[in-house]
Amino acid sequence: MPVFGDELKRLRQKKQVSTGQVARAVGIPQSRYSEMEKGVRVASEGQIQRLEKYYEVEAGTLASLMEKQWQDLVQAAAA
Repeated sequence: MPVFGDELKRLRQKKQVSTGQVARAVGIPQSRYSEMEKGVRVASEGQIQRLEKYYEVEAGTLASLMEKQWQDLVQAAAA
Protein backbone atom coordinates (compact mmCIF):
# COMPACT_ATOMS: atom_id res chain seq x y z
CA MET A 1 0.00 0.00 0.00
CA PRO A 2 1.35 3.47 -0.81
CA VAL A 3 2.62 5.77 1.94
CA PHE A 4 -0.26 8.24 1.49
CA GLY A 5 -2.88 5.51 1.81
CA ASP A 6 -1.13 4.03 4.84
CA GLU A 7 -1.25 7.38 6.60
CA LEU A 8 -4.92 7.94 5.75
CA LYS A 9 -5.77 4.55 7.19
CA ARG A 10 -3.66 5.14 10.30
CA LEU A 11 -5.29 8.52 10.93
CA ARG A 12 -8.77 7.11 10.38
CA GLN A 13 -8.19 4.21 12.76
CA LYS A 14 -6.70 6.56 15.36
CA LYS A 15 -9.84 8.70 15.16
CA GLN A 16 -11.95 5.51 15.29
CA VAL A 17 -14.19 6.39 12.36
CA SER A 18 -15.33 4.52 9.27
CA THR A 19 -14.38 5.32 5.70
CA GLY A 20 -17.97 6.46 5.18
CA GLN A 21 -17.78 8.90 8.07
CA VAL A 22 -14.57 10.44 6.77
CA ALA A 23 -15.93 10.63 3.23
CA ARG A 24 -19.10 12.42 4.34
CA ALA A 25 -17.10 14.84 6.49
CA VAL A 26 -14.81 15.87 3.61
CA GLY A 27 -17.47 15.75 0.88
CA ILE A 28 -16.34 12.84 -1.27
CA PRO A 29 -17.92 9.46 -2.10
CA GLN A 30 -17.00 6.65 0.29
CA SER A 31 -15.73 4.55 -2.60
CA ARG A 32 -13.30 7.32 -3.60
CA TYR A 33 -11.95 7.61 -0.07
CA SER A 34 -11.49 3.83 0.15
CA GLU A 35 -9.61 3.88 -3.16
CA MET A 36 -7.30 6.60 -1.76
CA GLU A 37 -6.51 4.40 1.23
CA LYS A 38 -5.79 1.48 -1.10
CA GLY A 39 -3.58 3.64 -3.31
CA VAL A 40 -5.60 3.20 -6.49
CA ARG A 41 -6.88 6.79 -6.61
CA VAL A 42 -5.00 10.05 -6.34
CA ALA A 43 -6.42 12.76 -4.12
CA SER A 44 -6.88 16.26 -5.50
CA GLU A 45 -5.27 19.23 -3.79
CA GLY A 46 -8.63 20.29 -2.37
CA GLN A 47 -9.35 16.81 -1.04
CA ILE A 48 -5.93 16.69 0.62
CA GLN A 49 -6.54 20.05 2.28
CA ARG A 50 -9.94 18.93 3.58
CA LEU A 51 -8.44 15.67 4.87
CA GLU A 52 -5.65 17.54 6.65
CA LYS A 53 -8.23 19.77 8.31
CA TYR A 54 -10.47 16.83 9.24
CA TYR A 55 -7.59 14.85 10.75
CA GLU A 56 -6.15 18.00 12.35
CA VAL A 57 -2.68 17.51 10.90
CA GLU A 58 -0.31 20.27 9.89
CA ALA A 59 -0.98 21.75 6.47
CA GLY A 60 1.18 20.06 3.87
CA THR A 61 1.64 16.82 5.82
CA LEU A 62 -0.56 14.67 3.59
CA ALA A 63 0.41 16.65 0.50
CA SER A 64 4.07 15.75 1.03
CA LEU A 65 3.13 12.07 1.34
CA MET A 66 1.19 12.27 -1.92
CA GLU A 67 4.23 13.86 -3.57
CA LYS A 68 6.43 11.01 -2.32
CA GLN A 69 3.96 8.50 -3.72
CA TRP A 70 4.16 10.21 -7.13
CA GLN A 71 7.96 10.22 -7.05
CA ASP A 72 8.02 6.50 -6.22
CA LEU A 73 5.65 5.77 -9.11
CA VAL A 74 7.79 7.75 -11.55
CA GLN A 75 10.95 5.95 -10.41
CA ALA A 76 9.26 2.57 -10.72
CA ALA A 77 8.05 3.40 -14.22
CA ALA A 78 11.53 4.52 -15.27
CA ALA A 79 13.17 1.32 -14.00
